[in-house]
Amino acid sequence: MIAVIQNLKSKLQNGGVTKKRGRLVRHYFFISVFLISGGLITSGLSELYFSYWESTADLARLQQEIAAGAASKIEQFVLEIERTIRGATKSREITDKGLSPEYQFELRRLLVIAPAITEAMAIDSEGIAQVAVSRFKSVLPRGKKIDSALPTLAVAREGKSYFSPVYFHRDSEPYMTIAAPVEQYAGRVIGVLQVQVNLKYVWDLVSKLKVGTGGYAYAVARNGDLIAHPDISLVLQGRNIAHLKQVSAAFQLQPGERPQGTVVSNLHGKQVFSSWTLIPDLGWAVFVEQPVEEVYGPLYASLFRTSGLLLVGLGMALVASLIVARRVVRPLETLRKGVHRIGSGDMSARLEVKTGDEIEVLADEFNKMTKNLRGAYDGLERKVAERTRDLAVANERLQELDRLKSDFVSNVSHELRTPLTAIKGAVDLVLREVTGPLTEKQIHYLTRVRSNTQHLAGLINDLLDLSKIESGKIEVKSSRISLAGLVHEVVETLRPVAAEKQIALEATISAPSILVWADREKITQVMMNLIGNAIKFTPAHGKVTISASRNGTKNVRVSVTDTGPGIAPDEKRKIFDKFYQIAQAGEVKPKGTGLGLAICKALVELHGGTIWVESEPSGGSVFYFTLPATVDGDVGSSASADINVG
Repeated sequence: MIAVIQNLKSKLQNGGVTKKRGRLVRHYFFISVFLISGGLITSGLSELYFSYWESTADLARLQQEIAAGAASKIEQFVLEIERTIRGATKSREITDKGLSPEYQFELRRLLVIAPAITEAMAIDSEGIAQVAVSRFKSVLPRGKKIDSALPTLAVAREGKSYFSPVYFHRDSEPYMTIAAPVEQYAGRVIGVLQVQVNLKYVWDLVSKLKVGTGGYAYAVARNGDLIAHPDISLVLQGRNIAHLKQVSAAFQLQPGERPQGTVVSNLHGKQVFSSWTLIPDLGWAVFVEQPVEEVYGPLYASLFRTSGLLLVGLGMALVASLIVARRVVRPLETLRKGVHRIGSGDMSARLEVKTGDEIEVLADEFNKMTKNLRGAYDGLERKVAERTRDLAVANERLQELDRLKSDFVSNVSHELRTPLTAIKGAVDLVLREVTGPLTEKQIHYLTRVRSNTQHLAGLINDLLDLSKIESGKIEVKSSRISLAGLVHEVVETLRPVAAEKQIALEATISAPSILVWADREKITQVMMNLIGNAIKFTPAHGKVTISASRNGTKNVRVSVTDTGPGIAPDEKRKIFDKFYQIAQAGEVKPKGTGLGLAICKALVELHGGTIWVESEPSGGSVFYFTLPATVDGDVGSSASADINVG
């Protein structure tokens, strides 16, 4: 009990109090940081998330509206020219005279009406230019066959207008060809009116589009040729940008699918936010792009605001921690010091805490507890001292009783041994018919007397051995002995006993030259006990095997294996106890004192070895014990030990 109290004191003195000093401030600080920063971060991330998607959607919508407006104006520009051309094909000269030289006046009027038209030709159904006018050329191909008119004639014969891909005339500005069928009267196509249109108007329109501070717009044909761009040099170079991701995505858009704004690389490899609108009739697309830095500027500003608020929150958490340290931690430190003094054995310690709150109440309760603990401690030490004296007296009495019991058993055994030896000798003489012939009935009874005499002698020997072991008077005279020879002697001694039950008795030694350092007589007694028990509990026609092998470099392990009924797990711990015997269900308790295995355990441990059993019910048993293979420092040529078996 005193040891328990001292252990409690030690825990109070050393148990992690000093290690945890100052942790409360850190805990409050971290909790404050977690709550404040967690709320700010969650709010900031939510704002960033929704701002990102709202900004992206608004920007995409704005860019698409701008692109759609520009595309609508471009389409109106081209279709207005197409309508003007169709109006020119319906003049009176055509109805009266067809494609005659008088039609040249109508073409000149067309150049005046549509400034974007730089050249106009009336081509008959054979592809020959009949009438032509131009703003820049003085020599016109009148009366010549125009090869480029073949596609326009094919479309014109179907009564449709023709819009050519964009091309660059004389490596300068972009142009396109528009052609409309010429009908002398409804249904009779006599040729086609083909004009060359300068697309500089498209460049003027696109270059004037502004999105934010760094945004711009441009137009691209389906084949990737740049039609219009704020940087006119890119257009004049005939730059093809079909490789850009946004261009390929625009012209691969499926019917019914709406264009989506996306972050891509522009012509210069910079990240931009791009949106587009298609002009299906022309096979063009108008793109509007803004630098990513400009698009996400509001998001970056929101991120900076959130970071600032987070720093403010961390400062507030630090201030809150300092306030907690002043109002809570210091009184708690006073409490800790009081506990430490009590842990050091100072039961007179008192706490003086005046905070006017629950901590002061706690200190008062602590003082009351200290007072009660001091009284309990004093009473406990007094009771422990009394109980210790009582236990010492009782222990002395038990030791005296145990000594008297051992002496009594030894004396009685010696007193019984002498007359028993005389009885056994006399019975042997009578059985050898020294005193005269015996009848069969006399031989039968005398044999039973000799058997019981031998059994009683064995019991007396076990009691004497146990008495010697418990009194510490047994001697172990170790020497170097051959384990194979010793096992062979024991096996041959017990073989007749095994043969009576038709039990196979075998010995297998892995190395016949194994030598052990042991008392031959004591180890013979151990093996006789173990093998005898194995034969006793093994049913007829069973098998008992003795084997030995090296267990490392310093020990030898011996095992005795049987095919008996096995041992239950709860009994394996008891079989080495004194006077304990295993009784099989439905069977008579076996003969003997129950001291054999207890003596075996004591003798093996006296040699510095160990003994144990491995067994399962109905699976037989294996008893193991170890012996030193070489002279151990703890085992001499003659040794004695005080061993309490059990």
